[in-house]
Amino acid sequence: MSKDIASIREIQHNRQLIMQALNKNTTNFSNYSKISESLKEGNLKLTLNPLTDEFLFQDKKNNTVCINPTKGTLNEKPINELLLKADVDNKADKEYVDDAIAKEEERANNAYATKEHTHPELADKTYVDNKMSSEVTRAENEYSKKTHTHSISDITNLQETLETKANKTHTHTIANITNLQETLNRKSDVGHTHTIANITNLQETLNTKANKTHTHSISDITNLQETLNTKANKTHTHTSFTTFTADDITL
Repeated sequence: MSKDIASIREIQHNRQLIMQALNKNTTNFSNYSKISESLKEGNLKLTLNPLTDEFLFQDKKNNTVCINPTKGTLNEKPINELLLKADVDNKADKEYVDDAIAKEEERANNAYATKEHTHPELADKTYVDNKMSSEVTRAENEYSKKTHTHSISDITNLQETLETKANKTHTHTIANITNLQETLNRKSDVGHTHTIANITNLQETLNTKANKTHTHSISDITNLQETLNTKANKTHTHTSFTTFTADDITL
């Protein structure tokens, strides 16, 4: 294997380690993590130094990471050591784990029922049936049925109230109605009639009117005779007429 190929593979391997380091730990490598996020979003400014084979990543907030793939360093620290430190920092010790488990068990015991738990507050079927039966009996004794009836004596003062009322089909005599007779005395019978003499000035008014079937003579109508004299009879005819030729007509 040539040295160039080996060098290229080494650089590729180191780049993989660099990406792992950038994404490994957000607490101990906060700047690296920020750079990693910017790298994912495409917001990084990348500067390449061909003399030192270094990559300089810088985001908009000037968080900077210097990576040398050839040396396998990140900010001049070996990538392998950083990864090892990140793995160790991300691990919890036994005391921490035991304490967390104990707290979770206590929380679960308080929040959840055990597999063999019971519900003493719930009633069984016999209890419910007996309770329902007694409740039905109580309701029948205390309440009336939907279609029940009452006698007059069951309702307070109903009889006294009815005695002050008239029958539905009752009638009244004229004498039972105040002033009815006096009012009727001032009225005429429904089929009554009147003579001419009973109606004021009726005769005088009729005397000024002509009979319904009256007629008029020609002399009774002003200028009627003169007007008729200017008219031809309804059945009149003409006995002659004058013939004209075209030569007799002057244009």
